[in-house]
Amino acid sequence: MRLFSRYMAKRFIGPFLFGLGLFALLIFLGDMFDKMGYLVKSKASLAVIMQYLWLEVPYWTVRVIPMATLLATMVALTGFIQSGEWIAVQASGFKTQDFFVPILWCALGVTALSFIAQETILPICYRRSQQLWQDQINPEWEWDRFTDIALIGEPGEFIQAKVFQPKEGRMERPLLERVADWGVQSQLDAQFALWNEATGRWDFYNGVERTFEPGAVHEVVFSKKESDLMVPPRNLIPRARNPDEMSLREMKAYAARMAHLGVSARELRVAEFTKVAFPFTNLIICALGIPVALRLRRAGKAVTFFVALGVSFLYLWVMEVSRALGNSGALAPSVAAWLANAVFAALALVLLRRAEA
Repeated sequence: MRLFSRYMAKRFIGPFLFGLGLFALLIFLGDMFDKMGYLVKSKASLAVIMQYLWLEVPYWTVRVIPMATLLATMVALTGFIQSGEWIAVQASGFKTQDFFVPILWCALGVTALSFIAQETILPICYRRSQQLWQDQINPEWEWDRFTDIALIGEPGEFIQAKVFQPKEGRMERPLLERVADWGVQSQLDAQFALWNEATGRWDFYNGVERTFEPGAVHEVVFSKKESDLMVPPRNLIPRARNPDEMSLREMKAYAARMAHLGVSARELRVAEFTKVAFPFTNLIICALGIPVALRLRRAGKAVTFFVALGVSFLYLWVMEVSRALGNSGALAPSVAAWLANAVFAALALVLLRRAEA
């Protein structure tokens, strides 16, 4: 049985790697051509553009792993059947479930690897690619002007400003708060603040510095105060962070900071549950692909490929719809993240039982 399991695993791995590379390349090229206008007009060097494109590869690779898993499942089983090996091993006393258990173990391994990549390689590469895009390839930050804005500096630093002008490095009516575990530790409340390129800090003008202690508040008036805020203007721009830029741990910390600023964390909660649910898509879509492959046992490779593509897109479409419903509040975050998995897992279970009957 161990020999047979290794044999089926080899049948799975080859098509999986082929499908992973093919699907990732196709979607990557589609995204690149979509951005070609920006890339051609960009003043960034060729080295920066190539680095950006390379760093995008892990993102698309992780996204298409379920498609590669389904393709590998169907190719491995249909090829096994069409070669006549199916009949030979049945004559040796193998049951139907003996054929697909090794494939499910392969899918479980892919699930684990997908989760690890999603928590390690993907956030680092995607975060860096977005920085290159926003800062060098398509820099639009300097044209922005924000009013009545809340900003986040280093951990424990929160800023409110009536007006924030990144290009000028200027804030009107800024309030810088430093927060400790027990509450607000200090405040800089000023008329305006300017970014000092020489010192790498923000200078606050015409304000008051407050220090909070249990039962007492100390105030010191100043005309100019060099603060400890060392975040450059462009890094203070209030761009919502993409969940793909963060691991689960980072996302929880980010959601807590958003909640402190009064920003709804619903979308982040949906994304948090989705990060856990998405890797299991590989196991479920494999279980779904087994009975489909048994029904297509006489189909050619082209038919197998397009059926795998269609089922994958249907699965991912249901996931996107349920996530959108979760973001809108129509579904609870946990339900929105796991709905597609639950529906297709139930369908796979029914089809597998019929296949064994």
